[in-house]
Amino acid sequence: MRSVVSISLGSPERDWSADLSSLGVPLRIERRGVGLDYGAYLQALRRANDDPDVAAVGLGGINRYLFSGRRAYPLARAEQMAAQVTRKPLCDGAAMKRHWEPHVVRTLAAEGTVDFRDTPTLMVCAVDRWGMAAALEAAGARLILGDLMFALGVPCPLRSLAWTERLTRVVLPVVTRWVPFEWLYPTGETPPRPRYGNWYAWARILAGDFKFIARHLPEGEESLAGKVILTNTTTPRDVERLRKLGASLLVTTTASLGGRSFGTNAVEAAACALAGRHPDEMDLPAFHEVFAQLGWDQPRVERLA
Repeated sequence: MRSVVSISLGSPERDWSADLSSLGVPLRIERRGVGLDYGAYLQALRRANDDPDVAAVGLGGINRYLFSGRRAYPLARAEQMAAQVTRKPLCDGAAMKRHWEPHVVRTLAAEGTVDFRDTPTLMVCAVDRWGMAAALEAAGARLILGDLMFALGVPCPLRSLAWTERLTRVVLPVVTRWVPFEWLYPTGETPPRPRYGNWYAWARILAGDFKFIARHLPEGEESLAGKVILTNTTTPRDVERLRKLGASLLVTTTASLGGRSFGTNAVEAAACALAGRHPDEMDLPAFHEVFAQLGWDQPRVERLA
């Protein structure tokens, strides 16, 4: 059986595997965390590159690129990692974020599952998911963009995607080259730190990477009462935590097996393996064709309250 392997910079405590044979596809997806050990990360990527049974590799726990509008800024450390994989598709989730996640937002709006129009929406980091942020804005959401707050710890909300683009085009060339990624992104080793409670309280919708959302979640019962969470990569423990905090609806942009939603890099790697394409060849029709075979062509929507 072919496999795809997501090598993650995050904690091995979140490792999982999934056999897709029950969906009619002879493919196994596996996540392997290295606990913020860059040496182990390099070795794991080399082993996956050399393994003839691995059809595609996911670059997990780190972004290869950050985005500002149509511009992509490669992270220096991630490029070092990416250079280890030369014999098969290497997927960091960027194609999923560019094509599939905006489609999910449009689908939710068109079907009336989530009403984004003039709805207070906290997008925790636009440069991580520019496609989602742009789709939310197009759907009429009242956006606060948390890039400075959630990635850099600067308590300054951004209120316009256009202004965010102007700012990040100045900041990202420096950040992607000189700032260690673990300073920007919470890994499995990063302790929770409740902050920005006023913006969590303001928002009706919390959108973006779940690690960012979860790291600063407010404490206390009903602190997320009635809120919609639009995210990815949640475990059953994460879902139970959101339920206890009172969230009403969870939407993940990737499919769920056993109550766990996959990371975009792993799903992108599976799609590339099944389509026989590299990630830069994947567009919305290509993703849709693969996901329709698996029954993954609709967003996962779970009522929590």
